[in-house]
Amino acid sequence: MENKGENYEFKIIKGAVLTILCFICLFVGTNAYATERKVVRVAFFPMDGYHMVDADGTYTGMDVEYLNAIEHYTSWDIRYVACDSWEDALKMLKKREVDLVGSAQYSESRAEVYDYADISSGYTFGVIATNPDSVVAYEDFQQMKEFTFGLVKNYVRKAEFLEYLANNGITEPKLIEYASTADMHAGLTAGQIDAYAHTFTEVKEGQRLIGRFAPRPFYYITYKGNTGLLDELNHAIVDLKMSQPELETVLMNQYYYDRFDKAVLFTTEEKQYLTDKKVLRVGYLDNYYPFSYDEDGEFKGLTRELLESGLGITGIELEYVLLSDKRAASQALANGEIDIFAYSIEREVVLKAYDLKTICDYVEVPLVLVTEKNKSTENIKKLGTVDFLKEKAEEYIRSDDVEIYTYANQQECIDAVMNHEVDAILCNGYYAEHLMRTNIKYNNIQIKAVVNLYYSISIALANDATILADILEKTITEIDSKMINEYMLKEVTYPFASIIDFVRDHVFSVIAIVILIMGAIIFVVVRMLANSRKIQKLMYKDARMDVWNLNYFTYRGETMILPQRKNNYAVVYVNLSKFRRFNVIHGWGAGERVLDVLVKMLIATVNRETEICARSQGDRFVLLLNFKEEEELYTRLNQLKEEVEYNLKNTTDDDLKLQFGVYLIPNKEINLKHAVNCANQALEFVDSNVGNNIKLYDENLREMLKERLDREKLLDGVDINQDFVAFYQPKVDIRDNKVVGAEALVRFKDPSDGGKIKAPYFFVPYYEQTGRITEIDMFVFETVCKLIRKRIDAGQSVVTTSCNFSRMHFVKPGFAERVEEMLKKYDISKDLIEVEVTETLIMEELDQQMVKVTFEELRKRNIQLSIDDFGSGYSSLGIFEQIPAAVVKMDRSFFLNKDNPERQVKIMRGIVTLSEELDARIVCEGVENQKDVQLMKEIGAYVAQGYYYSKPIPEDEFEAILNEGYMRK
Repeated sequence: MENKGENYEFKIIKGAVLTILCFICLFVGTNAYATERKVVRVAFFPMDGYHMVDADGTYTGMDVEYLNAIEHYTSWDIRYVACDSWEDALKMLKKREVDLVGSAQYSESRAEVYDYADISSGYTFGVIATNPDSVVAYEDFQQMKEFTFGLVKNYVRKAEFLEYLANNGITEPKLIEYASTADMHAGLTAGQIDAYAHTFTEVKEGQRLIGRFAPRPFYYITYKGNTGLLDELNHAIVDLKMSQPELETVLMNQYYYDRFDKAVLFTTEEKQYLTDKKVLRVGYLDNYYPFSYDEDGEFKGLTRELLESGLGITGIELEYVLLSDKRAASQALANGEIDIFAYSIEREVVLKAYDLKTICDYVEVPLVLVTEKNKSTENIKKLGTVDFLKEKAEEYIRSDDVEIYTYANQQECIDAVMNHEVDAILCNGYYAEHLMRTNIKYNNIQIKAVVNLYYSISIALANDATILADILEKTITEIDSKMINEYMLKEVTYPFASIIDFVRDHVFSVIAIVILIMGAIIFVVVRMLANSRKIQKLMYKDARMDVWNLNYFTYRGETMILPQRKNNYAVVYVNLSKFRRFNVIHGWGAGERVLDVLVKMLIATVNRETEICARSQGDRFVLLLNFKEEEELYTRLNQLKEEVEYNLKNTTDDDLKLQFGVYLIPNKEINLKHAVNCANQALEFVDSNVGNNIKLYDENLREMLKERLDREKLLDGVDINQDFVAFYQPKVDIRDNKVVGAEALVRFKDPSDGGKIKAPYFFVPYYEQTGRITEIDMFVFETVCKLIRKRIDAGQSVVTTSCNFSRMHFVKPGFAERVEEMLKKYDISKDLIEVEVTETLIMEELDQQMVKVTFEELRKRNIQLSIDDFGSGYSSLGIFEQIPAAVVKMDRSFFLNKDNPERQVKIMRGIVTLSEELDARIVCEGVENQKDVQLMKEIGAYVAQGYYYSKPIPEDEFEAILNEGYMRK
């Protein structure tokens, strides 16, 4: 009570001080304030959603809100200058009557007149729009052939619009050009045109979209030479994108998507399908709360709500069919007994056997570890789960000491832990929470950890149901966590029937009815209180380690600590380097014990009243620390690092290092999401190999990140087939200098730098992050196949070529099949291609079931595997037993051991001998001089790859070498 009183008094004093300050500002005037801020004039042109004026004359709209956010990162005082149109805004900017104009798409002609911001402030696309009462279906080009289209004369996407029409059979459209957007809208209303093409943001509320094309970013522009303002703007946009990456999407939804005609844009075929079909039969399963379950013979759950809210707009009737299990559902779908299976969790390979497919991954379900109360998770010997989660369980446990039992459904799983059949279960967190909250008999079990694993729920349907698939893709949206929490919180007590069941099951333990009633009342009240906090606890606690999570870190830091700070504060992002390697070598249990030691030491280092320790994910933690001087903070972090590493060394006998990313929070800043993001980005640049274990987020790092954003912007828009090329590095027999093979390597032709060739470091990290690296791998593979086929057809010599493939190929089904299909497409013999994988991938990923399956599939199809970088990491000779390698590429690190060369020669000779006995060829990488060649001869290895013979070269140069047949030295 005293604390509350003190807070209340503090609020009164603070309010009084603020009031006095306000009066001082009023009497002194605003001149002092104005001199500290730069006035920036922004053209305000009428555009629904983008620039609008409220009834009281207040400026509003997407641009206004975006610039309000920009102001937080600048010293600007934005003043809006009204004008009549976009065209007038450009004229005013040219005359320097305003400083900024927004919503400008890029064009070369416009860039000659104005300067563009480096980074976009949003994305839009071209659209074809028509009147609200039009009955034309989306992309019904047959009807559009008779249309007259309107365009604004200066529309920058005119060429893309005409190309869009031409690609869909309208080669000579009838066009009317207008001087302004307003004139064009008037022409549509008057019936002069049937539809118009323009930017999405220019569409008026209620108008219908019947076509989309040319997605493009838009930018702010200023007059030529206004570099100071442009630099400030560029920095502010970078900061805004890093702290609020979702802002552009939120504003677009708020001001555009929610304003337009909500009707889904169906094609003519889709409309006809809905008319003919009338009723869709939907199959569902029980016991998958809160998404799909049966209650008194009726389909209940969020999945039903999702279907009815999405398909409800089509007018089609939904009929529900309860199915016994997943297999019955697949058979019913394959036999045409149902049209949709609403709750599909099967893998793609399973559904393929029934000629089925999945669409619309509409929710990700978190997995939890459940045990009996007071039972430790460190001594798990038997783990239960459902059959479709067995691979997830293996991924989570990573230990041969734990036996995994599978059950038909999650109810059986939870009963198994209740009946002591298993020590713990890995299951759907929502369903486990539901049972514990609504059934008294499960009061003796609890969620011990919310693990960092999920499974997706999709809609399944027949492979040939393409029209239905398109309809569902347009109407079904995702289920978010807010919807799930709201649905689950509807039930906050045990149902009465559950209490009766409990009493009936324990009738012999009832001694006195009065005691039972009183005990039941007390028990239910306690459980109600506990359950009302359970979801909140899961939101704020990492249950596995009893440490706060990021939700609490942000909440407490922003509302309680930073507003009352007296010292400086920093966010420190903590990472344990080489932890993944440690987990792979020593197992999941050992890794968990390491994290237990780490978290205890981190918690002990913070002041719980003024600082916070929270877990982000895996081996990453976040600290909110206060300090007086910067040097004091770094001293503290170095001491923490030494203590933790010393303790871990004694505990594990392994060299685990602590790394820190640091963001110093400015005095007035309380946005912890932004601070955590910056500290996390700083952590990416830590390099323990050069003694750099603490990285500060500063201006230099911010510039590096800006350069990376620019690079990502460039890479996001390139055409893989046009802007990438394959280079080849020959493999040479050192005995006669004959070319006996090659490795294909990808290079980037930078279109922004005159096609200058860029090495993989420039683009691979981004494409691995986005997943597009698999497209690049397949592009290089196909390029190699084309070259081999071309030379064979011309009667020229060819050599076996190895192609690199990212780990992403190996963790998804179907890779071996795709490789074989490509070879068949170009009629290439399998002995002419090697699938090259790194030693790191094998050691880190081979415990994944799908990786094992992929390697086995490649072996069955007689596709050659090559192990790259062998010996560069922590491999062992056991790797030969794990995968069927046809080629082993010995890493250059073997050539660099000068401490004990005789021992190194013996090791290398042993590897060569073992490889030969297992019918695997040896290739020595990184051969750079005559000494390396001599060493190869000494160990009995004869195929070399490296700069001594040739660097990676373009295809034409490589062909010239192939035609000659050997390397000149």
